[in-house]
Amino acid sequence: MMGGTGAKINTIKLRGTNEDQIERIEKLIQARDSFASSNGKKAWEVSAKDIANAPELANLKFEDMNPMTGQKMDKTQAIDQMLERLGSISSKDVDRAKPEPLEGFSSVSTVDLKTKQISFTSSSFVQPDGKTPSANETIDLASAVEGKKLDLALVEIKLTTPASNGVPASTKSTWNGPVSLAFAKKRVAEIEEQQKAQAKGQPMTKVEMGKTINLDLMVDKRGKLVAAVEDKDLPQDFDFSGVNSQPVVSAPSYFPINAEEYGKISKQIEDLSKKGSLEGAPKLPPPAQITLVKLSRTEVPWYLFFIAITFGLFLAFVIEILTDYFVSTHKKPTREVAGVSTAGPAPMIIQGFAYASESSVYMVFAIVLALLVPLFLFNPATYGSLILSFYGIALVGLGLLTTTGYVLAMDTFGPISDNAQGVYEMSGEGHDNVQGSKAVQRLDAAGNTTKALTKGFAIATAVVAAVALFHSYIEDAQLTGRGLPLDMPEIFLGFLVGGAAPYLFSAFSINAVGRASFQLINEVRRQFRNDPGILAGTSKPNYASCVAIVTAAAQKELLGPGILAIALPVAVAFGFAIGKPVTYVDGNAYCLVGAQALGGFLAGAILSGQLMAVLLANSGGMWDNAKKLIEDGLYGGKGTDAHKAAVVCDTVGDPFKDTAGPALNPLIKVMNLVALLLAPVIIRPFGNTTLIIVTVLAISALGFAIYLSKKGSLADEMMKVTEEAAEAEKAQASSGKKKITVDED
Repeated sequence: MMGGTGAKINTIKLRGTNEDQIERIEKLIQARDSFASSNGKKAWEVSAKDIANAPELANLKFEDMNPMTGQKMDKTQAIDQMLERLGSISSKDVDRAKPEPLEGFSSVSTVDLKTKQISFTSSSFVQPDGKTPSANETIDLASAVEGKKLDLALVEIKLTTPASNGVPASTKSTWNGPVSLAFAKKRVAEIEEQQKAQAKGQPMTKVEMGKTINLDLMVDKRGKLVAAVEDKDLPQDFDFSGVNSQPVVSAPSYFPINAEEYGKISKQIEDLSKKGSLEGAPKLPPPAQITLVKLSRTEVPWYLFFIAITFGLFLAFVIEILTDYFVSTHKKPTREVAGVSTAGPAPMIIQGFAYASESSVYMVFAIVLALLVPLFLFNPATYGSLILSFYGIALVGLGLLTTTGYVLAMDTFGPISDNAQGVYEMSGEGHDNVQGSKAVQRLDAAGNTTKALTKGFAIATAVVAAVALFHSYIEDAQLTGRGLPLDMPEIFLGFLVGGAAPYLFSAFSINAVGRASFQLINEVRRQFRNDPGILAGTSKPNYASCVAIVTAAAQKELLGPGILAIALPVAVAFGFAIGKPVTYVDGNAYCLVGAQALGGFLAGAILSGQLMAVLLANSGGMWDNAKKLIEDGLYGGKGTDAHKAAVVCDTVGDPFKDTAGPALNPLIKVMNLVALLLAPVIIRPFGNTTLIIVTVLAISALGFAIYLSKKGSLADEMMKVTEEAAEAEKAQASSGKKKITVDED
């Protein structure tokens, strides 16, 4: 496909047969209101002559048949009649009347029909012998399609009236559909027989079938059936408003339950009816009609997919350029952060934080511009729905991921260069080799820059993937056509909670680093106190105990953030659904408010997570590289006040760039996956008791996670370390005093 030699890709666009009429009404109201506003008139004072030549109406067809006379009206007459009907109806009224978009439909030949909860009564079909079955049995959709009982078509019925009293014979055509072709033939034959019997040799109105247009039966995930007619199969100037205006044959009806369940309910009703009472009888769902829709196919040029992938590749380069500018030791931001180090750590932190905030905004702009491209390439107005647009967004993500090999290499370069510097310093060679020390410092600075590049890349992929998955969530949560209007308080509140989630998550991870650091410091100081030979170089420290502390902390401290990523979406989804009314979609009851609030939650989490992650990663990288510049001899080098300030900033930046920032990437992905898994569950109409129990459990789990993050105080740990050091010094002094006393004796 990408090379232009594969199978062509065609998209389908479904439109209701009344959408053309709705579009005409909408444009007519726009032209009427525009003229009224410009000329100081009221809406009902505008006439057809005033707006007949308005640009809004230029490409619209208004020549209709007058329903009273059957004569064709010109454009002015048709507009005048529509204006009379509209009265003072506004555009908002038309928006409310618009049908739900026809999305997610597939031809019955391409789906597994056995999974669809749809049944038909056998009386809707004609048997091979041309008779209608006497027994009203039920068959499922798969059996109806396999038995070719749903040979649906749009049928032209011609009514020829004989000449009478000087009035010449006339023929009128009316279209019926969607109808079963076999059933239509049988019905027309029955009407003809009835008329012959009633005419008794006199001239009669002749009924016959004219043209037939085959229809494609389509079904969506919810089990709704439509019959689609392609634009190319329709006669020129075909008017859908006249379809079924004089119905001769009706469309087959269906029930949104499987045939077995329909049979059981029918049997129970029949048994109760025989007993003379229908009290307590189960009810069958109301039948639904197969509706007629228009289908247009549009070929998608192969190069559009290539362009989407290419822009994903461009996004990777833009991320690299932005990150390199703000973090590299050769660029202005990092050098300015290093330049204020002579005034202490506070100006460095302020300057670094400001530059990092700026870089985060530019990163969002870059992602937005890249994701706008597929929306222009795969315009929903051209290709029928947003599905292809979201597929284009996924292709941008694919283009971004084509650089994965280089990104992994850059990410690996960071720890390799960092460890190389550590090994070099532990070897002691740096004391006498200034050139070697500068070389490994520059290598480490380059590693810091490459690590920052990969962090920006990782968070960008998470955001792109989250946006691409968002459409799947909307579909699974039955929100297609409803969306997430921000004027709903629940959605806006969910957005606020989602925006707060990355901040709480970052607090958990930064607190965890602080606690583990103090435990490690305490252990190192304990070893120094208990074994003076470590500082003298005569004995080796116990590395295993330090590694054990860090490993245990890394594992235990994951519990709180993990609970947060799961419990918070659950609490929002079920909590906002408490006490909310049920919404009916195609006859099925759903509670959609919780799902809408969770959608707002995801949007807030994606936005603040992206901004926060880049801010933390780039600020930490800037402070670290500013320290490397000073260690390289800038502003006095090592041991100066500038270097001490840089060390403080680097200490602040390490948990930012190495812990909290990178951790926001999986947080966004996990929250999106949790929402996708929850979507089919949270829309079920649970009782308030169930919703309250689940919400309380989720909030309790969240409270437990917060408790874990607050367990232990850094100030208390510091006091404890100070007290232990004081006691050790006191014991050592006491021991030394006692020894002198004995010697004197």
